[in-house]
Amino acid sequence: MKRLLRLGLVLCLYSIGIGCGETYRPIIIPNPPVFPNPAAAHTVVAINDNGIIVPGSAMVIDVSGDTDVSVMDVGLAPVHAVQQTASVVLVVNHSVNGAVSDSITKLNFNGTEIGSTGTISLPANSAPDFVAVAPTDTTAYVTLPSYTPPSVGVINSQSDNLVATIPVGNNPDAIAVTPDKSKLYVANQGSNSVSGFNTVDLSSRTIIGGFNAPLWVVARSDSQRVYVLNGNGVVSTTDITSTTGPDSVIDASINAPGAAYMLYDGNKNRLYIPGGSQLTMLDVSQSTPQPLGASPITIPIVPPSSRSAPGDSCFGTTPQPSTFTVAAVAALPDGSRAYVGAYYEDTSGNFCPQVTVIDAVSNTIKSSIAIPGFPAYDAFCSAQSSRPPRFRITMAAGGDSTRAYLASCDGGMVNIIDTSNDTYILNLPAPVSSRAGNPLNPPQNPVFLFAGP
Repeated sequence: MKRLLRLGLVLCLYSIGIGCGETYRPIIIPNPPVFPNPAAAHTVVAINDNGIIVPGSAMVIDVSGDTDVSVMDVGLAPVHAVQQTASVVLVVNHSVNGAVSDSITKLNFNGTEIGSTGTISLPANSAPDFVAVAPTDTTAYVTLPSYTPPSVGVINSQSDNLVATIPVGNNPDAIAVTPDKSKLYVANQGSNSVSGFNTVDLSSRTIIGGFNAPLWVVARSDSQRVYVLNGNGVVSTTDITSTTGPDSVIDASINAPGAAYMLYDGNKNRLYIPGGSQLTMLDVSQSTPQPLGASPITIPIVPPSSRSAPGDSCFGTTPQPSTFTVAAVAALPDGSRAYVGAYYEDTSGNFCPQVTVIDAVSNTIKSSIAIPGFPAYDAFCSAQSSRPPRFRITMAAGGDSTRAYLASCDGGMVNIIDTSNDTYILNLPAPVSSRAGNPLNPPQNPVFLFAGP
């Protein structure tokens, strides 16, 4: 009897094994995330404008010490920058009001400090305003909107020279290179178009679908999608999976009115799009973007009565609601939260910034932080032109997720938030300006902020 029972048990297990072997269970292979880059865990870098006579600067902030540890001159009218390697940052210097800069400043870091600089000259009066890197550690691409014809320049940052120009549409203002380094996309605001190229030979790619004054473009971490933010707020999702093309716009159902910028968070595979008085959050792990939670989220104004930091010019004043603008966002590398920068002007002529904390798990507002306000005295920062600067405030997160930063062009400072308790700590003024004839002698204007080496 025991022998029969053992035989029956073996046959039962065998039949179960066969059943399992014949049952099809689909395996979901998610879009691989991009984990935090340890090369960007130590500093945040502010790029500062200093007018059209005196060079601008790069100011390096030590994340662990909340201090300004290094300052170095760049060119006239810097507007954008990117980290190319663990020790090299490229800064784009623009042409403005007849002043000719037209160059890239290469910052060579020794640890957290800038050790030396180099200059890469660009065509005169080409008005460069955006730089992207890849496919190699010595290749960079820079927009040349005033070049004839409007082009993207290809830079060799080892030999420090321009090696080629690629004609694109009018007013190219943003570039995205796919993470696999095989494709390059350029948003042409003045031509209502996006140009696509294969990086291996700079051959063009056909894109099927229309655009409306595109302002920003980002690539997904699996190099299968490119997202284009149009001037009318529409997000165009472009399928770029084909090796030879064409690429096709497959979705344009998302609208973020008033948006001029979007942040791709590769760790959580989502887009954060600030614009108007709202933040739009999109899950882009699927074929087409899907809104997250109650997206878009309306960002509330921090009540002037709750502003308590010493010297806050906006305490107790009356906001002008029509000036409230959600303009910047930074995502912590640990995936826990996003920090949304906004500002308004009050009836007393003050500029009043704030930061709203978003719980990236529940996709809801966690808290709001008042950033001390100040008189909005700088017409340069409030200019309506898209360049320069593009934004009155910019944001970044420290690579170790312990700090979030908001740079204010008007205030000439970088504000620091402790993410352990989401409180405002202090602000660091940009280097003092030597702008000739200015009796206020204010700090320089931070026009771009990013996590550095």
